[in-house]
Amino acid sequence: MDPSTPWRNLGFIGLRLADLVIRYAATLAVTEALLAGAMAGTAAMTARDMLGIAAFVGLPSVVICFLFSLFSTRTGAAFRGPLAGLLLLPLWFLLFFPPLLPVLLLGQLLFALCVVRAPLLGPPRIRPLARRLLDTARGRRPGRA
Repeated sequence: MDPSTPWRNLGFIGLRLADLVIRYAATLAVTEALLAGAMAGTAAMTARDMLGIAAFVGLPSVVICFLFSLFSTRTGAAFRGPLAGLLLLPLWFLLFFPPLLPVLLLGQLLFALCVVRAPLLGPPRIRPLARRLLDTARGRRPGRA
């Protein structure tokens, strides 16, 4: 991130937040579909139950992931391991609903270990290249404001 262009940085962070929300929503939808399939024999899950899970698990998970990704400078397993541990925090209330816990636990771990972009702002070596390409597309000389 370039401290001399704060508005451009906010736009970049906003796009990454949207990317994070879309990735998490897709992962949560797959997890809830698997959960509904697993619960089909015992008690059917309603849309209201799924929205409740999304509110109590999904929203805190996105906030935790966004803040951790925004302030973390680590990559790879050093990033994904602690994030996986942090994403287990929103599952605490599922201890009272044991049949739901294993599937949602696997969904959180799948998201943290495989789906999330690590770190949120991407590798630092890509940013200068993207900036040069953007300047070239705008008709400016690369590296000039």
